[in-house]
Amino acid sequence: MKFALSSFLALGLVLAACQTKMAPATEVPIAEPTTDPYAAGTPDTASSAVFIDVSDQAIDQGTVTVTKVKAVEAGWVVIHINADGKPGPVIGYTQIPAGESMDVKVTVDASQATPKLFAMLHVDEGAKGTYEFPGADVPVKDGDMIVMQAFNQAEASHSVPYVSAEDQPIVDGTVWVAAAIEAPGWVAIHAEADGKPGPVIGYVQIPGGEWKDMKVTIDESQATPKLFAMLHIDAGVAGTYEFPGEDVPVRDGDAIVMVPFEITR
Repeated sequence: MKFALSSFLALGLVLAACQTKMAPATEVPIAEPTTDPYAAGTPDTASSAVFIDVSDQAIDQGTVTVTKVKAVEAGWVVIHINADGKPGPVIGYTQIPAGESMDVKVTVDASQATPKLFAMLHVDEGAKGTYEFPGADVPVKDGDMIVMQAFNQAEASHSVPYVSAEDQPIVDGTVWVAAAIEAPGWVAIHAEADGKPGPVIGYVQIPGGEWKDMKVTIDESQATPKLFAMLHIDAGVAGTYEFPGEDVPVRDGDAIVMVPFEITR
């Protein structure tokens, strides 16, 4: 009986062990990453070895200013446009040394700028002093995060007189401009001729003051890929456009008040 009982107990232990080995394992879920590598948070300038800091601003004479940047090695401050909420093509860059740099000026192609932009730190890993991206000069990462910060274009403050026009398509024979003038005048649209303003292909009267959205009807058949929006005075018969004639272009100092813009398709 003792042998039988011992054998029975041994068999029970073996079966229990087998049941333990055969029990299905509990599956541990793998958490998805909660951070977006393109996210642009507030830089911790006190603790980060690398960071970039930039404020909302207007593009000033083709440049933006990055308030503060810190790099372990010499590299690049690069301005990317917005593409579906993430950094897209590059519109400007400038070289920076290792260490901390303040008020870094970056020349950009303002005609390609989007309302939201990204200031990003890139390495200089290829030919030193030559910007190579796409290529060796990839974005700098701090852990899994690209070192960058998003910022918005602030509306520029304009002095009077001024005229502005964004790149745009011609819609139903019209283009849109913004302008300001002290006394009544005209916004004229000039075609391009040898890189400069040529014949007038449309105009609209502008009262004194600032006007954000002015629609100008043009002769679309005479439009060139680049056009010029220009302010003219109303010096002849009031309310009658006379150019060539007395309604000459407005000047701010020695400069004609005008802006080029591209026709998009």
